[in-house]
Amino acid sequence: MISRSAKRAKLIALLVLLLFVPVTICRGETATEDQEEYDRILQLISNEDWKAASDAAASYLAKTGTSGDLQARLRYIVIYTTAGAVSTGAFDFDVLNKRLKGFVAKSVTLPDRPVINDAQPGRMNAICISDPHATSFMVVAANKTNTTIHAFEYVKLQQAVDLAPHVGELGSITGTLRKIEPNPNKSRALVLRIYIDDATIAFSKHS
Repeated sequence: MISRSAKRAKLIALLVLLLFVPVTICRGETATEDQEEYDRILQLISNEDWKAASDAAASYLAKTGTSGDLQARLRYIVIYTTAGAVSTGAFDFDVLNKRLKGFVAKSVTLPDRPVINDAQPGRMNAICISDPHATSFMVVAANKTNTTIHAFEYVKLQQAVDLAPHVGELGSITGTLRKIEPNPNKSRALVLRIYIDDATIAFSKHS
C-alpha cells in the first residue's frame, strides 16, 4: 500500500512536470489540515477540474491567518482556475469579475515554469526573454493541451534579468497585480489579461 507521503510526493512530481501551479506550500504552513487542503487543490488542478479548484482556492484564501506568501500563491491559483472555469463554460464572466475583485494592488506568485530561449517561439506556460536588457515580457498561461488560453500575463520586472544562464531551469514570478482585464468580447478561447509590476523571478533547478 502506498503511504500518504509517497502519494503526495508523486502528485507534486506530476505537477512540477505539468508546470501549471505552485507545487509547494510556503515554509511555516505545516498544519496537516492546511496541507491536505492545499494538496487537494493541486489535485483538482491536475485533473483540470477548474470550477472545483477555483472554489477550493477561494475558500482557502479567505481563511484568516494564512501567510502572505501563501496568499500570493493562492491569488494566482484563483485567477488561473477561475479563468479555466470560464473557458469551459462552468463559470461566466460575471463570476470571474466577482471572484477576482479586490486582487488588484496585491501580490501574486506565479507557478514554476521552464525558462527557455527564443528558439522556441510561441511556447506556452514558459518564460522566455530574448533580450537580456528587457524589463518586460509576456507569459501565455494555457491548459495542458494549449487549446484554451487562460491569460496573457504581462510582467514588468524591477530590473532586467539575463535568462541565458537559467535556460533549462524553472522560474517563479512574484510581483504586484496592477490590472486585471477580462476579454471584452467574452471569448472563452482567451479569457483575460493580467498586468504584474515590480516583479522578480526566483530560479530553481528541476528536481
